[in-house]
Amino acid sequence: MDIQPIEPTHVVELVQAIFDNMLQMPCEPSDSSPQSEASLSEDRLVGCVQIQGDWVGAVEIHTPLDLGRKAASAMLMVPGEDVSMEDVQDTIAELSNMVGGSIKAILPGQSTLSLPSVASGAGLDFKLANVVHTQSVGLRSDNTDFSIAIRHQEPQPQ
Repeated sequence: MDIQPIEPTHVVELVQAIFDNMLQMPCEPSDSSPQSEASLSEDRLVGCVQIQGDWVGAVEIHTPLDLGRKAASAMLMVPGEDVSMEDVQDTIAELSNMVGGSIKAILPGQSTLSLPSVASGAGLDFKLANVVHTQSVGLRSDNTDFSIAIRHQEPQPQ
């Protein structure tokens, strides 16, 4: 199956809808990315869901820990100081699931979505095997940059 890149404007619209509706945290396109070398030493989170079927790949959210904490506070409707690391990871997992599900819905053919996974820490180097195409869309919310990465894999021969 020939896979064309997903229009970045579609990704931005999907993420904006999720951030507005679920978090009441507006976001906008950004040229920056939290995956820059300067930020790799900072605590950050990577949430990921994989998509299997006619389209094979993954959707990832890359965000600094601070934005993850603000998102968890907004989603759970509790003060930031009451948010645990588990709450932050659960929030990023849920956001990954929502963004991945929204992107899956606009992909061609039939596919399924995995359970979300989250990695957190400093110096993360997150990789998906057999990636043939990666698309990254930079966004900004609450004066903090984050990104959505869409990684496409070649389907394995059966």
